[in-house]
Amino acid sequence: MAFKLKSKGEVFGINEELSEFGRPVFEKKLEPGVIAEANRDRTTFVDKNASEKEKKDSIDHENIHHEQMLQNKLDYDDNMVTWKKDTRSPARVYERLDNGMLASAGKKIKEGDPSDLEWEKDAYKQEKK
Repeated sequence: MAFKLKSKGEVFGINEELSEFGRPVFEKKLEPGVIAEANRDRTTFVDKNASEKEKKDSIDHENIHHEQMLQNKLDYDDNMVTWKKDTRSPARVYERLDNGMLASAGKKIKEGDPSDLEWEKDAYKQEKK
């Protein structure tokens, strides 16, 4: 009886088409409204129910966040997000709240909001190039 071995991607849940060397993309169920997430360990999670175009576009966007992290502009943990635009700018710290919200200087902002978050503005600007 013959059998077919699964690929590494199938075994570990990696989307091999969207992954790059050093940046594996894992498909999993994400929170409603979230298509992809860039992680500090250079992995990316993408919602398994998203369309192929949504997945590709989101991975392109999240790769910009990976670059921001490599340049020490963007950092985060479970409690906060830190953004430092350049070496001359002060770091801005955003506290993570429940329900995907961030707080800074008394203002609440939805995480991922491109109109209020500098790292998102930067990522969308780079996408257009």
